[in-house]
Order: sequence, then structure tokens, then C-alpha cells
Amino acid sequence: MRPSNPDAEHPGSYPPPVYAVATEDTAVPPTSLVWWACAMAGLGLLMGVVWWLAAPGGGLYGDPAPEEAQLLNDLTLGGLQLVVGLVVGWLLVQRMDLPGAWQRISAAVGGSLVGSVFAVAVGQWLGMMFGADTDPDFVLRSLGAAAIWPAAAALVVFVSSLIELAWGKRRSPGHESP
Repeated sequence: MRPSNPDAEHPGSYPPPVYAVATEDTAVPPTSLVWWACAMAGLGLLMGVVWWLAAPGGGLYGDPAPEEAQLLNDLTLGGLQLVVGLVVGWLLVQRMDLPGAWQRISAAVGGSLVGSVFAVAVGQWLGMMFGADTDPDFVLRSLGAAAIWPAAAALVVFVSSLIELAWGKRRSPGHESP
């Protein structure tokens, strides 16, 4: 009678197929990618509220002269997006060693694009709904300010990858250099 288990034919083979080494190219769970994209879009909604509250002519800040308000509105949103883009890029760099890094980066940058549009839309909507009667135009005049967040996140990841290529492989979290 022949054994039904193929490993029983060769009892000395080690390691058994059960203990096979995992492949390097494991897939990222789709929920992780959806989480990154949705978190960035949700952050855009929050950023729109903060932009409206912090910008001149918004919810908390007084009404400056109209020629100052346009520039300061754009600079406020640009500054907020720069800070958020740097933080998102730093978070992505911390996860570069995990499987599916480029999918995660793509989802985060794509979500940042959507989040930027949401930030502008929410901020302008709040300005239209609750704006001052003297200056109802709470709009983004410089559309380039809306691209700062995804560009900053992608630039942080790009520069980090260049530095990693220039100075060698990234160290694992548990391994200290002597």
C-alpha cells in the first residue's frame, strides 16, 4: 500500500512544504489602500474647515482690507497643505519597508488630490454660507495652492527614496548599527 501523503514517501526531506518561505511580493489588503485614500479625503474635509476658520475673512479672523484678503486666503491654505503634505509623506516613508509600498503611496497621493479638492470646496462653501456680508467672496484665487499637499507628500517620499539609494539599504527597525 502506498502512502497517501507525498511527504511520507520521503520522510527525511526538510523543510516540509508547510513551512515554505513567504514570497517577497505579498499583496496589500485592499482595505488598507481604501483606508489611505479615504483618510486623505476625510482630512481634506477637516482642512477645509480649518482653512475657513484660520483665513482672513473666515470664521475666527477679522476682515482685512480686500487686497490683503485674497493673498492671505491662498497663503493660509497653502501653508496648511504644506504641513499636512509633509506629515503624510513622513508617514508613508515610515511604511516603505512593508509590502505594497507603491500601492500605498499611490492611494495616499490620489486621496490627497481628492482631499485638496474637498478642502477648497468645503472652505468656499463655509465662506459662502457664513461669510461676512461685506465680502462674500471667500474663494481660492491661486489654484496651485490646492496642489501643494499631494506634491509635498510625493516629494517627501521621492527625496527619502533618493537618500536611501545614495546611502545604501534602509535599516530594519530592530537592527542597530554598531
